[in-house]
Amino acid sequence: MNLLDGAGKRGEDEWGLASAGPWCDDKSGEAENGALMARRKTKESEKIMGNILPGLVRDRGWETQLDLHSIFPVWHRVVQGDAGKYAVPLKIVKGTLWLEVENSAWLQQFQFQKISLLDSVNAFLKKSSIRDIRFVLPSGKEKESTSVEKVRFKAPARDELKKFEEQVAFIEDKEIRESLVQLWYLSKACVRQKK
Repeated sequence: MNLLDGAGKRGEDEWGLASAGPWCDDKSGEAENGALMARRKTKESEKIMGNILPGLVRDRGWETQLDLHSIFPVWHRVVQGDAGKYAVPLKIVKGTLWLEVENSAWLQQFQFQKISLLDSVNAFLKKSSIRDIRFVLPSGKEKESTSVEKVRFKAPARDELKKFEEQVAFIEDKEIRESLVQLWYLSKACVRQKK
């Protein structure tokens, strides 16, 4: 095949690639050739990796783990319905699939559906199976019952303090009397506020 279609023009080599020789002032041909060669090398590398990976996975015993974890990217198709929307797979440990559930109401609902979820997941898997499913709530959310309360200090009025000291004056042991006054003082002075 003729490399030049005319003086100073780029021609094509035997593979249909544009070629630029020293007779051509245009450097873009070199860049195009470089990009084309890089794409060709990438495709060759992909073919080589495609041939090597299955054997490597089989030899290393990763087939089962890959099969188990194949449910993660297609979770919504594996289980369908509410489970796909309100539960997300977190991890698989010793044959147990851990699902993060949106809230406690869904957690309870999924407990009732556990067997059907397990059947759906195992029907999707080809070389492995899940023995159990565990449900957890998101770790970033706090429950309402464990909300932290702030404590604000507000000293009680002096006349209230005097009145209480008079009420406990009958206690003969000075140490016990002072401890009781301190306890009363702190119970009045520390006011809890919800966030």
